Amino acid sequence: MGDKNGGVIRGRAAPSPTGRVHIGNMRTFLFNSLFIRHNNGINVLRVEDTDQKRSVEKGLEGIIEVLEQYGITFQEGPHVGGEYGPYVQTERKDSYKEVAEKLVNDGNAYYCFCSSERLAALREDQVKNKVKPGYDRHCRDIASDEARKRVEAGESHVIRLKFPTEGEFRYDDIVFGELKFKNKDMEDIVILKSDGLPTYNFGVVVDDHAMAITHAMRAREYLSEIPKNIFIYRSLGWEPARYIHVPEVLNPDGKGKLSKRKGALPAISYLRKGYLVEAMINFLALLGWSPSPENAHEDEIYSEDELVKFFDESRINRAPARFDQRKLDYMNGKHIRAMSIDQLADRVVRWAEDLVLKEFITDMYEEKMEWEVALKASVESALPKWKADMEYFKKALTLVHERLVYLSEIPELLNFIYADELEMSDEVWNFKNHDKAETAAALKGVLPKLDEVFANGVNDHEAWEESVRGYADEIGWKHGDLFMAIRSATTGAVKSPPLFESFQVMGWEKGRGFMEAAVKYLES
Repeated sequence: MGDKNGGVIRGRAAPSPTGRVHIGNMRTFLFNSLFIRHNNGINVLRVEDTDQKRSVEKGLEGIIEVLEQYGITFQEGPHVGGEYGPYVQTERKDSYKEVAEKLVNDGNAYYCFCSSERLAALREDQVKNKVKPGYDRHCRDIASDEARKRVEAGESHVIRLKFPTEGEFRYDDIVFGELKFKNKDMEDIVILKSDGLPTYNFGVVVDDHAMAITHAMRAREYLSEIPKNIFIYRSLGWEPARYIHVPEVLNPDGKGKLSKRKGALPAISYLRKGYLVEAMINFLALLGWSPSPENAHEDEIYSEDELVKFFDESRINRAPARFDQRKLDYMNGKHIRAMSIDQLADRVVRWAEDLVLKEFITDMYEEKMEWEVALKASVESALPKWKADMEYFKKALTLVHERLVYLSEIPELLNFIYADELEMSDEVWNFKNHDKAETAAALKGVLPKLDEVFANGVNDHEAWEESVRGYADEIGWKHGDLFMAIRSATTGAVKSPPLFESFQVMGWEKGRGFMEAAVKYLES
């Protein structure tokens, strides 16, 4: 499919080390990875760190750490090496200056000496006069000899691209098709800053060429940058990379780009919450892409191998994709239920140890959310108990396996199974139809009935239900009200795993103790 490098596809992920990896960026990284793996290509990790003001400590390590958690790997990059390195932009500074000077010498770029004060005043005047803001090409026609002397004299300067002012520019994008731009609308952008580092549009071209990148995948917002990128390629006589622009990911309400303000989490936090990586990959792959009809599954559940096999860049949508939380929850539940109990138990322990209790580099960039702090405390308490008897833990997991949405529900759902005593509060009771005294009396009355049912072990589900219903009829209660009271008394929650099966796991003796304690609470 590639048209250079002997037909080998070479793609790249090019993040900036400016903070946490967010889920929208992860979707683009995933598309890129699926595309390259489908074509048996080479995936390159390149770090674009020329914005030194926004770069954070250990930003590169933090990115790599999160990408690895999502199973996105690279054959070349700063962490694995390769023949096209270095793979960090600030380590390639000399190459940018060399190429920029060539553009100047060939008449395709020029030195600009405008001060920041002049540029600010220019912009202010343009805004005031309702003129589209942009550079006015003030330095474009300075004689080359004069400009060179000013540079040699040490005058502060940048290098700007000398974009044509007439004609039309056309480009065929893999996703968005033919694009047309009027050259007169293009600005003479800065390509090399006064500190010798490149701006985005220049750096990506120089690096993509130097690293033999055949296909560059990036967000749709960069479509407008195409003329600048391709003009640089053509000015240097280089064969351009093919661009693949992917649609935006919108907030769950469909309004605006996906944001933390509307509930989006950093990429690592989804895994920490207990979304399985295979479910995240399944979900993210379908955000703006779909397999061909002959490969489509009605339930939309795909393995990673299937996604690699089916991925076709021509089926990337042009329209923005909406982040559907309910769909993600559905997919995660389906992937959880596809596991055996043995597999689930192993996964839960690894999730607890490797995601919840582990401190990631990106955790240092901002405070953890309250739920992350609470989850860590809960898992620190529960994990030793789970690991102390894995067979018992597996039995406990059977109670929740069919209803789990994500793994972080497990500590709370199974708390009563492992607790020696339950914390009681009025919030876990339904006093709508019966007050505390009535509820206490009902529980005291049903206890001997349940003793009879469970005398020989918890093994007769029909007898259990008949006993509770019969006693409810005897005292004039609705069946559901009495079952709810028993649930609150024995689990400390309004919602819990099935009661009878819970008694089978923890034993009636423990359940009875909880009910007696609950009666005392209600009578106090």
